[in-house]
Amino acid sequence: MEGVGLSLAVVTTFKELYLISKFIHRVIISVRNSKSERQEREHEFHLELLYLQSFGQLIITNDGIMREGPLNNCGDYAKLAMAQDNDYQTYSPYLHNSTATSKLIEFPLEIYTDDAPNNGALKFRPSGRKNFIFEWFMSSRSTANWESWKWALFERRKFERFLQEFKKWTSKIKELVPLMLALHPRYNSSAVLESLISNEHSNRLGMAPHARLRKLTIEPAVQQTNFFLQNATLDALLDRECLTMASFSEPSSSLEKEADRVLVEFKKYGEDNADARPDTVTVDRVHQLASLLSSAGKDNLSTLSFRGIIDLPQQSRYAFIFNFPSQAADVEPISLHALMDSAAGSASRLTLPQRFHVAQDVTRAISAFHVDGWVHKSIRSQSIIFFQDKAAQSSPLYADPFLVDFEFARPETAETQYTFDNNLERNLYRHPDRQGAPTVSFRKMHDIYSLGVVLLDIGLWQTAMSIHQNATKKLKEGVMMNPHAMQNLYIEIARRRLPHHMGPAYRDAVVKCLSCKSTDDDSRFAIIFYEEVVQNIDVTKLQ
Repeated sequence: MEGVGLSLAVVTTFKELYLISKFIHRVIISVRNSKSERQEREHEFHLELLYLQSFGQLIITNDGIMREGPLNNCGDYAKLAMAQDNDYQTYSPYLHNSTATSKLIEFPLEIYTDDAPNNGALKFRPSGRKNFIFEWFMSSRSTANWESWKWALFERRKFERFLQEFKKWTSKIKELVPLMLALHPRYNSSAVLESLISNEHSNRLGMAPHARLRKLTIEPAVQQTNFFLQNATLDALLDRECLTMASFSEPSSSLEKEADRVLVEFKKYGEDNADARPDTVTVDRVHQLASLLSSAGKDNLSTLSFRGIIDLPQQSRYAFIFNFPSQAADVEPISLHALMDSAAGSASRLTLPQRFHVAQDVTRAISAFHVDGWVHKSIRSQSIIFFQDKAAQSSPLYADPFLVDFEFARPETAETQYTFDNNLERNLYRHPDRQGAPTVSFRKMHDIYSLGVVLLDIGLWQTAMSIHQNATKKLKEGVMMNPHAMQNLYIEIARRRLPHHMGPAYRDAVVKCLSCKSTDDDSRFAIIFYEEVVQNIDVTKLQ
């Protein structure tokens, strides 16, 4: 489905979902005092409804993306709304072709805020220019004759099933927020993005973080913050190649202030030489990466909270400083690669739901960075880490994987530095075109290929190095597998083994990543990746 059709589909889906949910919300209020349990469900439902309202507020003037059929568990509620609710009868896109084929939202977006439906509501009214006028109003309309429906409608298990379905649909809309920014040309304006950053609805939707990242790609040369930490003290194992835990302190007026535990990520800019200094391109990349990490780390985009940079000229490298998550113990995190390569063997193996969750989180994070205009450049199982749970130190926080080791991540449109290394383990995660001396600029497809190898690792619970070693055992002595042969091997193994381990949908997603081809149509690329990769990394596809 092309962008125009998807845009219409999301508006149609939003209309149906919002009309049904508004009807449910009215009935919730009418029986609010019957049980405290229902009040808790109401609050949970109300938060989701607020999210939908904000989505409706912003989508009126923008395009969106969703490709789904009717709401599975909303059918009974739709029937009740069809019989009892005037708004649903008048505006439902499943009852009226005129509303199904229109991108306008014809009905008011209102949420009743008091105990009775006629005591007050917050209303957003669409105008003919597809904009909203915000106003408080007193509603005189109420819906009668609902008493006979109350108990049938609010039988506990039935409503909880609906709430679960409702959350699933709002979560789908949340996934699509970054795509809305990527696909609509108006979001290529720095002024428009700046307005989104401070907008109440865009913050509620989670759109503001993506607006900040997109703004960085539009104005990469504007350095508003100096991220270098002066006179800071870092107590770290300096012989580590990349990541290490450290004690960190800054000059403070309080002499009793203890050093903070931090995670340090080292970035080399030359050989160990006190006279070596980074060139201007490297300095620019450092600022770009710091800007990205600072913004992403504040907004729950699967990256750590960024503290700043310390220059270590004696080692010709920078130390990027990150805070530990609040729920993490004072123990060094463990990488996904280390878990798979652990001597503990099956004891460290994630359960099937856990593997799907990690794969899904990482895939969504990479998708979000890509639609915001950024590439990671170093995706591999070593760049996904887990912290130990403060409450139970023997248990990693598998629900919260973090992306690290951004290799001077940059806007995709920025000029590529054609540097390389011949590290075998790194090359196993690199696209064939990016191994050896690169001859092509780094593009999203190269990140996606690396993601495909990581997803293969997760699905088989086997590292790329292990796959490579098993394959080379079958070769004659001295014969090496070239990069394209390794790519073909990954695809063959994914097709043959992943359906048994993770299901056919997961297999299709991995094969799509491993065989990804570049395109000049950025919006089409984003849609294909969402439909054929993101949506297939889903444990419910096994059902």
